[in-house]
Amino acid sequence: MDTSSSFFQQISKDTDNLNIRFEHDRGYLQNVQTDTVPVVAVTLKDAEAKRRLNALGNYFTRSWSPETGCQICEEEKLDLVKMDPTSYPTVMLSVFVVRPTPFLEPFFERLAALDYPKSHIHLTTYCAVPEQQMFVNEFLEKQGPNYRSVEEIDPEKYMDQARAFQHAVKLCLEKSECDSLFYVEATAQFTWPGTLKHLVSANRSVVAPLMTRHNAFWSTFWGDISDDGSYKRSDDYFDIVERRKLGLWNVPLVGTTFMLSRWALSEIASDFVEEPFFYLSIASTTAKKNIFVYVDNRAQFGRLTNPVNFKLNHLHNDMWQIFDNPLDWEERYLHPDYHNFVNKSKTKDDFEQPCPDVFWVPLMSETFCRHMIEEMEHFGQWSDGSNYDARLETGYEAVPTRDIHMRQIDWEEQWLHVLRTYVYPIQLKIFEGYSDKPWARMNFVVRYMPGEQPFLRFHHDASTYTLDMALNRAHVDYEGGGVHFPRYGCKLVETRVGWPLIFPGRLTHLHEGLETTSGIRYIFVTFVNP
Repeated sequence: MDTSSSFFQQISKDTDNLNIRFEHDRGYLQNVQTDTVPVVAVTLKDAEAKRRLNALGNYFTRSWSPETGCQICEEEKLDLVKMDPTSYPTVMLSVFVVRPTPFLEPFFERLAALDYPKSHIHLTTYCAVPEQQMFVNEFLEKQGPNYRSVEEIDPEKYMDQARAFQHAVKLCLEKSECDSLFYVEATAQFTWPGTLKHLVSANRSVVAPLMTRHNAFWSTFWGDISDDGSYKRSDDYFDIVERRKLGLWNVPLVGTTFMLSRWALSEIASDFVEEPFFYLSIASTTAKKNIFVYVDNRAQFGRLTNPVNFKLNHLHNDMWQIFDNPLDWEERYLHPDYHNFVNKSKTKDDFEQPCPDVFWVPLMSETFCRHMIEEMEHFGQWSDGSNYDARLETGYEAVPTRDIHMRQIDWEEQWLHVLRTYVYPIQLKIFEGYSDKPWARMNFVVRYMPGEQPFLRFHHDASTYTLDMALNRAHVDYEGGGVHFPRYGCKLVETRVGWPLIFPGRLTHLHEGLETTSGIRYIFVTFVNP
């Protein structure tokens, strides 16, 4: 009996006395209890023990070591650099929208930008969210003709994710030239166009690109699975997620996005295991069929959006995602020049002053401005422009406009976050010495048009400072308009979309809204720290 594990080491779910010892490029299994280095590791037909063996196998022999890194990554690699693009393997790209998902427009833009010949991609789509089918349709209309073939999977016929996936597998296997299936859920934002080439080149049975939610450890793989099928963290999970160790890692479960070889597809199709949720079904099926599943963290592929709190009760629902998906929100709605103006090297003198103490600041994107206008018109409850205003605590407005308040569309907290997060750094630069955090009760969009309210009389704003931001284009969407500061003899007509004018509210900056002579002019106004 080899009681000291000198030659054999049995791996079980309860084995906690094992370690990996490295010597240059080799990893050895070490029994720390007996201080031996067994030659052979064996396990019984126990699922958890097999997962434990696979996890340890990531470091055995010349798989991975701290000195040399991943040594198996080049094995079986398909070198696309040496191939003509016309000879690339053909992939089925299966795009799944399985739940209400934010930022679908940039998702599809990035999908279309993947650097792989579309003539070698069969496209299948599945959308289980009728309210978001329009994004799929727009993508298919623009990009569909560029792909080798296009097929939509009917959500009424395939009502759950697992059955729709099995149908996608069937569609791939029916095509003799379909070499692999790239499964992608709409929460996967591929910021690196080389993702698809990289995964094809990896040439594994099943491989997922490592992607995480922004500033979170939620990722495209599990390091381990508990007996009841729930999540269990492996010892090296954080090393892999934080990319302290780079390589191809044998893992028990992948999700959100992964590529399957034709061989893996044929194995899965023959005996798909039904589990309570889809990813566990994939994990159980691959384990049963002895199909190795890998996660690849050698590149920065992109990130995952967080759909947990995403609702579909507005026209442009992405605007409400500033808290759950701040990076995606920034990319879509902040002005592309904003960060250039908040770096430490910028001072007040770097900001344009078209009038004295009136600063022009790039804050919001044209997309934000367009979405805000459309959201206002979709809501449609414009005030009547009279002095009586039931929305105010006093019920009286001294200088009324035709407007809609942010709290009417449940967007006040989001805008206050914009003030605290993005306007405050600007405030510190242009109003030196004034460090009070910005807050505002009056945040609203004003509509100017002939026949309704074309102008606004002279007035002072009830604010410490005001943001007055054009939402649409002079001489394109309307004629006339602008703002006049009589104290300085300064008129601004050529306003810029997404660039607010920031100026003191009380005392010094009396102003009027100049007459809009045709079209409709929209502005976003905020009275900061009244």
